[in-house]
Amino acid sequence: MKNIFLLSILIFFSVQCKAQNNIIALTNCNKKYDHSTGDYYLKDTTNEMNKYEGVWKWSSGNREFILTLIKQVKHHYRETGNDNYYEDRLVGYYTYKENGTIIADTSSDTNLSTDYGMKVMFILNCHFQIASIAFNDYKKYKEFEVLLENISPTQIKMNMFEREHVITIRNGIQIPAEMPQGGSTFPMEMILTKQ
Repeated sequence: MKNIFLLSILIFFSVQCKAQNNIIALTNCNKKYDHSTGDYYLKDTTNEMNKYEGVWKWSSGNREFILTLIKQVKHHYRETGNDNYYEDRLVGYYTYKENGTIIADTSSDTNLSTDYGMKVMFILNCHFQIASIAFNDYKKYKEFEVLLENISPTQIKMNMFEREHVITIRNGIQIPAEMPQGGSTFPMEMILTKQ
């Protein structure tokens, strides 16, 4: 009976020790960690991402862009390869309208907990910038680099930059299926107001 009790205590402490994560600030430019152990948590230690959570709107004349951002705390990356770590991130979706007609809408992307294939995902980089990991203009078959800048508690600036677009052929199928098109569906620089 005494051995069972000691074994139970040993197992309890082993599980507790494994549950501890090495916390690394997302803004630490010198961060080095093993992506595969599940022991590391890249954390928004300054809560900078909190300023960007919510629904943001830009409008000009008959055009309207709405961006919704949600902070995911301690998201567990584990879908591909050796990834097994935790990280804070911003995910979301957008809607773009002209004359009240929806031109682009990613709000049906309901699985915002996936690791890859998302249309809108941001992190806090080591330069204290909210930078996109993914920002997909699916109407133009393009990915953009996007930086968000906090102007005030009620306004953010969104700047988009074109990335180099790579077309791949897998099993005889071109990815993306269509060639990237010129420009963007919506303005590449906007001031958005919190709703």
